Amino acid sequence: MKGFFRKFYLIIKFRLFQPSIKQIRTKRKNELNLDHKYDFVVILTQFKRKNLALQLEAIKRQTKKPNLIIVFQNELHADIEHLKEIYEFHHVQNTFNTKYFGRFSYCLNFNANNIIIMDDDILPGPSCFESYINQMQSLNAIVGGNGRIAEINPNKDSLYHPPDYGIRPESTLVDFVGHLWCFKHEWVYKMFTIKPSTLQTGEDMHFCFSLKLDSNIPSYSASQQSLDECCDTSDNVLGTDDLASFKITRNATRIDVEKYFLRKGLAFISEN
Repeated sequence: MKGFFRKFYLIIKFRLFQPSIKQIRTKRKNELNLDHKYDFVVILTQFKRKNLALQLEAIKRQTKKPNLIIVFQNELHADIEHLKEIYEFHHVQNTFNTKYFGRFSYCLNFNANNIIIMDDDILPGPSCFESYINQMQSLNAIVGGNGRIAEINPNKDSLYHPPDYGIRPESTLVDFVGHLWCFKHEWVYKMFTIKPSTLQTGEDMHFCFSLKLDSNIPSYSASQQSLDECCDTSDNVLGTDDLASFKITRNATRIDVEKYFLRKGLAFISEN
């Protein structure tokens, strides 16, 4: 019941305003401009969960706002048409499931400097985007909402495993990151220089491992020195339902992805 009341509290906290008819009619929609180079683009994921309004409201409160928000929808499980009348975003609607890789591949359709891709179960604090982009640029690395050490990393037991959410005083070098990915747009091309071992899972590993193997670009779990900088102010309560990937994906399949890159010459981190 604790999770239920926490989610109810979040819905109230981020409750939506009801725009007037005039606001609805004059609201400008975000359309993708293929001739324009955006400074900062955010891609949101829409599948079966119904957290999109909460996420859009959280983005509206950011100290660094994106120039473009893209809602990447797989299949037609949720009707989000009414949100187009309230928020500005570019809607990519797929009638089939492009799995976890689709949102990354869509980055190839536009030009930008900085990208943040978010899972559908996080609510970023108001300073999250600004903090993550600053860290990404300073570290010249993929900066993520959580950090993982590979299961087959021989140094796994001696390495620091940063917490998934909450305060993290420092950024931490890890094998790969997830939940939220902050990176330079130009890096996404490197992701597709290596054929995925599977399209069913492992986009987080494939992205980070490809960049490490191709250009020695590291991955860091972001520093979150205040709750405002956290990538998930819901304390992970939105990601514990039956749609959670860790509940529907065989761990052995993800380990196979690690072995696939190990055979290609990837070296896991030895210290952090």
